[in-house]
Amino acid sequence: MNGFACKSSTTVQAEDFSFTGLHIPRNTRNAVGSAVTAVTMTQITGLNTLGISMVRIDFASWGINSPHAHPKVSEILTVKPR
Repeated sequence: MNGFACKSSTTVQAEDFSFTGLHIPRNTRNAVGSAVTAVTMTQITGLNTLGISMVRIDFASWGINSPHAHPKVSEILTVKPR
């Protein structure tokens, strides 16, 4: 379907549905003042074919989220102050 094989139900483990890197702040000292930590089915193999991904975006006080588009995709953003 997407080029990645589905895992056999006999080999599925809890780790296939877990990722522990979203709590780590990233360096925002760059031209746009932001850094993205993306979590897709590459990191959480249990997401394969579900069409789900997550991101953490760290912003400097002047940072921006550059205009972009995701065809056939929705975004939900939550802003949390430090």
